[in-house]
Amino acid sequence: MAKQVLILHGWTNRRPEGSWQRQAALALRQQGHHVHYPQLPNPDEPRFADWAEVALNELAQIAEANAGDEVVVIGHSLGAVTWLKLVADGLAPSAVSRVLLVAPADPSLLIDIPDFIVDLASASEPVRALAATTLVGSDEDPWQPDGIVETFGSVLGLPTVVIPGARHFSLSDGFGNWAGVINWVNDPDSDLAVR
Repeated sequence: MAKQVLILHGWTNRRPEGSWQRQAALALRQQGHHVHYPQLPNPDEPRFADWAEVALNELAQIAEANAGDEVVVIGHSLGAVTWLKLVADGLAPSAVSRVLLVAPADPSLLIDIPDFIVDLASASEPVRALAATTLVGSDEDPWQPDGIVETFGSVLGLPTVVIPGARHFSLSDGFGNWAGVINWVNDPDSDLAVR
């Protein structure tokens, strides 16, 4: 069955060819899914209000066009933080059924963009209540100096997958094709570590 998929990229990302997000969007479209992969505004100097507006508009379009399809959100880095803040602020629609948060940036490292900082402790209950959410991170991510389990998994009470050596899951880290995320959209029990 076709799914509605929203992909939210991260800080400084311009959806480059070869990135796992772009490759996943293409592969999922070829499988018949409806994929929304917007360029978020001003990626070098982002503002939460602008990113939230785009994300919420995409979700509204998904809701208008949706004919009972499952709605899946995938956020990477600042895109993952954007999702957490939308949920914590009570802005995310309840029609989302599954969420994958890939390498969310540690809020303590976002001092240059303070409007994205989210209180993870207060976000934990609404995040768990809204949708089945999975975290995925690496053991070597510079944006998670204390690790994804310690920074996010334990605080949010979410299942967490650690993929050794993936760093920040960016193209510059050598993280291009990622079959695991494509498989996960189709089956949430899939192995996210599959490249």
